[in-house]
Formats: sequence, C-alpha cells, structure tokens
Amino acid sequence: MKNIVFLSFFLCLIMACAKEGPPGPKGPDGPPYTWPPGNITGYVELRNQGGFVIERADSVLLQTYNGDSIFRAYTDTNGYFNLKAVPPGNYDISLTKPGFDSLHMYVQHAGGVIDKFTGTITMNEHVTTTLVSLTAVPYRDRFWLRVPVELVFNWLAPPSTLLSGIIISLDTSSVPGSGRSLGWYGPRTVTDIDGIRGKVTQLISIDTFYVKQSKVYLTAAAVPAVPSTQWFNYATGSQVPYPYLGDSIKTQITYTED
Repeated sequence: MKNIVFLSFFLCLIMACAKEGPPGPKGPDGPPYTWPPGNITGYVELRNQGGFVIERADSVLLQTYNGDSIFRAYTDTNGYFNLKAVPPGNYDISLTKPGFDSLHMYVQHAGGVIDKFTGTITMNEHVTTTLVSLTAVPYRDRFWLRVPVELVFNWLAPPSTLLSGIIISLDTSSVPGSGRSLGWYGPRTVTDIDGIRGKVTQLISIDTFYVKQSKVYLTAAAVPAVPSTQWFNYATGSQVPYPYLGDSIKTQITYTED
C-alpha cells in the first residue's frame, strides 16, 4: 500500500515538473464552404397583342451560362420552368419563343436545396399592327392648343380585338422617338371602318404655356397592349424599355399664335 502511494506521489511530481512544449506549425486552411448547386424555377406568362393571357405557355426557351457550362429549360403548358442544378452565382437568363419579344432577367442565385423562385415574367406577342394614316388639324382655344387626332390602322384579323396598344404623343422634335416632352395619350375611341381598317380618335389638349414653338409634332405608335419588363433585342444587343415602338407614324402640325 505504501508503495502504491509513493508511486502515485512520484508520478504527480514528474507531471508537475514537466513543461508544455512549443506549438507546432499551423496547417493549411481548408477550402471555404460553398453551397451546392440548386434549381432556378418560375413561371412565364404569354400575352397576345390584345393584352389577353394565352392559355398555353409552353415551349419558351430559358438559357444561361456559367463558364463553359450551359443551362437550358423549356416551359411546360402552364408556363412553369426549372433550370436544374445551377451553381451559385449571378445569371443573365434569356427567354425566347418564336413570335414573342425576347426578354432577359437577372437572377442572384445562392444555390442549396431550396429552389430560387423568380415569380412570373410576362412575354408579349410581337407587335404587328400596321398604321395607315395619321391626320390632325390643331386649333387655338383661348389658352389651350386643341389637337383632334384620327389614326387609321389595319386590323390583324378583321374586325378583331387583337389590337396592340396605341400611344399618341405630342412632341417637340421631328426625330422619330424623341422630343416627347409634351406627353403621351392613350386612345379614347377605337372603331371599325370597313372590316379591314379600324380608326382611333383622340382629342389632345395642352396649355399653350408649355408650347414654346409654333411647330409641334405628332407621333402615333403601335406598342404592346400590356407594359411588361424590359425587352432585350438579342439581334442588336440593346435593352429597350417598354413601351417600345412598333410601327409608327410621325407628322408635323402647325398652329398660329394669336
């Protein structure tokens, strides 16, 4: 028993006298944690030129890149898409379908098991409304410049409600698409003429205080019936905000100061 006690005392004495050695070299850091690839999902809504939702929204191609990898998906009949196993990152996703405006959307994707849901994006049918003529005879009414406008167009399928939107603007510049400082106006009345042609009428009134010149310009343009997200023209690489101009007519009108 005495030997056991002595041995225990001796071991404790040795441990008390022992010193901790210097730390060894630090090992290399492990790779940083990154979330695994995940899915990017959402819906695409298709609208015709009249602004009505098209029942089937299939065959829209969604496409994006990550380095040399390409990710593609098509919408189903409900417009649902699923870009599968996309690594985390920021993506420019293109949306294309023959007969519809091409779009793109930017997505910040964190990856992981929870899908990145983008919501619903709207694609409009190409604007094909043809404008035939634009007439306007302005007159002065005390402090107002009155501009009765008559715009004639061709129905897409006579007579049809599938008319793209019409916007009429009073401009200060003769350059198409510029000088719209005097405002935009939607048509008041759309009527059928002969089953082939339709007519838009609108009375524009503006305070002459804002008209600093005797010559102003009138622009009528066919635009998407339902404003949407920005349209991206992949042919030219340009991004065009809505409402972009489809077919348009520009004319000069002159009024005389009293």
